Amino acid sequence: MLRMNTLHNHERMSTQDLLLAIEAAVDRGETVFHIKASGQHDIGGPLWNRDGKKLMFTVSNPGQRVGSMCLPDTEVLVEGSASADVGWLNAGGRITVRGDAGDTAGHCAAAGAIYIGGRAGARSGSLMKHDPMYEPPELWVLKSVGSFSFEFMGGGKAVVCGYESQTMPSILGERPCVGMVGGVVYFRGPVSSLPPDVCVCALTDDDIAWLDAGLEAFLSAIDRPRLRKELSVWKHWQKIIPLPQEQHGCEGAFCMTQFRAGEWIENGIFSDVAPDDFAVNGLVAVGEYRLRVPVWENFGSAGRCSLDNSPARSLTSAGACRDCKICIKSCPQKAITRKQTEESFDYMADSRRCTGCGICAAVCPCDIWHMHPNRDMPQGD
Repeated sequence: MLRMNTLHNHERMSTQDLLLAIEAAVDRGETVFHIKASGQHDIGGPLWNRDGKKLMFTVSNPGQRVGSMCLPDTEVLVEGSASADVGWLNAGGRITVRGDAGDTAGHCAAAGAIYIGGRAGARSGSLMKHDPMYEPPELWVLKSVGSFSFEFMGGGKAVVCGYESQTMPSILGERPCVGMVGGVVYFRGPVSSLPPDVCVCALTDDDIAWLDAGLEAFLSAIDRPRLRKELSVWKHWQKIIPLPQEQHGCEGAFCMTQFRAGEWIENGIFSDVAPDDFAVNGLVAVGEYRLRVPVWENFGSAGRCSLDNSPARSLTSAGACRDCKICIKSCPQKAITRKQTEESFDYMADSRRCTGCGICAAVCPCDIWHMHPNRDMPQGD
């Protein structure tokens, strides 16, 4: 066990020094940490033991992002409250805050569990997501959350117990679940108006079974097991889920092209400065969008060169092609072809495939292929 006090002779250890010290201790094989912090950030992740042993952190007075990017086999227990971004980008750890948590608790969480033994601030649970290859992330809050909670939630499971919060106008704050497209929010208590693309439903037997099992682990983690009976009256609970797309005006998968063509504000502020033909260009440009164009400048073949199927042009070059075909073998886009003529041969680069990467010019042993800026090429080349 390693105990660390971040105040020495009234001088505070920097966050960088603390994290480096923790990382060095993990490398030495330490697995249990008791940290008396003084507002340092990012305590508790991302760390792992090379032998697969569990890392356990007990922390007091942490700063922002306690348990950020926390990995599996890591447990973080905060004695008391924590500031913003508890479990930010949690990737599998179990993070327990026995007091209140600041804003954006569980923000972007993708795995693991986050337990809050008090209230959580605004935008808690925002952008939670779920990779179906792993168990969904969980966010449990004993009391209430602040406004814009579960904003743009894309997956996972959130539970807001509403303990000591039943007289509040909304235990989910104002404007909860805006932009929610996935996951589920279980809640117990009053909730203000919700956006039209989510709905409130009664619990199913499967919901109750999951909540019943999870509630025991949650209350044990925050050291409030005596609340089990009060919070297990399932008729007081409901859940929020996003509506299927076909129920709020969409058919099948969301199509941005259809949205822009049919729903975008006509004659809006960008209509005259950003005309859009709705064509989608690839990440790697070909054809006229290339920055550079390869040209086969073979001085030893009657001064001929070929680009696509354009007429031969007289050029000057210092080499003569040996017909080794290295350029054909090396082109990653298979854009180069060889054409036999009556007197000699030509090499050509197909603009429909060529990306202008320059590999042909780099590997040519005779310096025949040359790269030219596309803007300097004659029209039609």
